Amino acid sequence: MVKPFDNLYADLENALKLADRNHRGPEKYLRGLELIRERIGKLRAQGAKFIREGEREVQFFRHVWPAFYGRLLLYIRLHEMELSRLTMPADDWLAVVGKEEARVAEFFRANSDFWRYYHSGASGIDEQFTRAYSRGRIFEPLSLIVDQDGVTVASYRAAWCLAMSDYGAWLREQRAGLTGGAGSTADLGYSFGSTDADLAELLFGLQAAGAIRYQGEPADISRMQKWAKLALGREVANIYDRGRLLRNRKKEKLAFIKKIAGALEKKWDQAEGKFD
Repeated sequence: MVKPFDNLYADLENALKLADRNHRGPEKYLRGLELIRERIGKLRAQGAKFIREGEREVQFFRHVWPAFYGRLLLYIRLHEMELSRLTMPADDWLAVVGKEEARVAEFFRANSDFWRYYHSGASGIDEQFTRAYSRGRIFEPLSLIVDQDGVTVASYRAAWCLAMSDYGAWLREQRAGLTGGAGSTADLGYSFGSTDADLAELLFGLQAAGAIRYQGEPADISRMQKWAKLALGREVANIYDRGRLLRNRKKEKLAFIKKIAGALEKKWDQAEGKFD
């Protein structure tokens, strides 16, 4: 992100994570849309002061505008998908996910050249992120529709690319949760038999060790929540608050992890013929 917008974007990210924890289904994305629109209102005021001719204009319209509006486009689509999910049989969801994955693939086939240059950071398309360039596109109807002072055609395309990339990742998560046509491991008869406190301790431990990865990188605790729901059929409400409680335990902060270690050591000792 480009200064001075990095703080505004970090604020948006934190607000969306909080909404993620406190809301479910369409309400989560509806609340997210409210938060995104609030930050975009601030973005417009800051952007007007920031933009100058040349490099600063390209910085804003290439790196800043698409990041915020890409989130807006993504959350609109996710809200629509969650509304649709409420009105269809559970067995139909996998087919819907497959259809949407095909839609994402077609989008990137149609925009492959632009996305490749944009995603790689190549400077060859920088000129497209100027307002003068957009005004000169006489065969581009969008250049007559958009706010010619507040956005460029390339910014709008970039926002859609970012939104569709994240949408594709969301769809992959949905497919991962539909293994064998089941919505979760609970549907297959599995369950995590210990307490929420134990599960929170386990998740924080796995996250601290970098044991669970998402797209090749160690998963943050928000991703760990999603992993737990997929792998264990369970998640922890208010997990960040739960983490603070665990850290402030008076007696034993790692009670569950030590319980696991002790139980496993005892089992292995018994297997080797060692008895107390």
